[in-house]
Amino acid sequence: MITKNKVNILFMSIIVSCISFNSFADITFDKWLEDFKREAITKGISQSTLEVLNDAKPIKKTIKLDRNQPEFKLTFEEYKKRIVSDYRINKAKKEFLKNKDLLDKISKKYNVQSRYIISLWAIESNFGNNMGNFNLFHTLSSLAYDGRRSKYFRSELISALKIIENEMVDFQNIKSGWAGALGQCQLMPSSYLKYAVDENMDGKIDIWNTKEDVFGSIANYLSKNGWKGNLIWGRNVSTKEVKNILNYNKKNKKIKDWSKIGIKKIDGTNLPLVNINARLLIVDKMRKNSFLVYNNFETLLKWNRSNYFALSVGLLSDKIIN
Repeated sequence: MITKNKVNILFMSIIVSCISFNSFADITFDKWLEDFKREAITKGISQSTLEVLNDAKPIKKTIKLDRNQPEFKLTFEEYKKRIVSDYRINKAKKEFLKNKDLLDKISKKYNVQSRYIISLWAIESNFGNNMGNFNLFHTLSSLAYDGRRSKYFRSELISALKIIENEMVDFQNIKSGWAGALGQCQLMPSSYLKYAVDENMDGKIDIWNTKEDVFGSIANYLSKNGWKGNLIWGRNVSTKEVKNILNYNKKNKKIKDWSKIGIKKIDGTNLPLVNINARLLIVDKMRKNSFLVYNNFETLLKWNRSNYFALSVGLLSDKIIN
């Protein structure tokens, strides 16, 4: 039963939310940028570094792309067709062999299988061919001002400025993807600061032009976020013999327990006899896309919180060696 008091509380909550939103919208970008610069200075950013924000204005295309990401609009089948395309599979196989010596070295060092390094590289930047052409500082300013994820992007903008402040690159006109992701591995600025590595030891962390640094940074990120080099990401499974399967969606069980309720490999054979936990992930109600995902899948989600993305990385990695 909804009491009068509860209605009043709900009404006041709506009013407060509207006031907060409108107050934000009333702040001009120039005023917001002025306030941001003051904060940046308190966090160790110099006036000379802040010059990269000169002439910054909200980028409408950036904001539009943030609100229209493909994961929000496509089915998994549509998304997978785009991302795990025949072209990308064939190209990934060639790059896997072409870079085998370097990949073997990095794989051993970080305990991350080479195929996942190639898969992330392929999907993130189309093998280094699509790193984005947005002004890093202007696009992050736009997203930090916009309000949908302003706190997150404000923090990323501070991290981006630290890259310049710490002279980690030889140039200031840094280009990025629409959301501020950098280089061939598309690391966000905070991840660049934390995980990017100078794999070829030339004194610079160059994830734009140096393949050693690109592959090493991908492997280091995965390694530092819990990757297990003796495990795969997961597998596509058949659930057609399981009644009320949707009741199990997103549940965690041992592999042997999933076998007991009737889940099998996609070809109908039994699941492997391994003592590990797996989470069931059903991404459509027709059961065509059902997966058991392991610890490494959770690591991929730290890279990108999209199930579609993480599944595509795993599926492409399987195609590379099959």
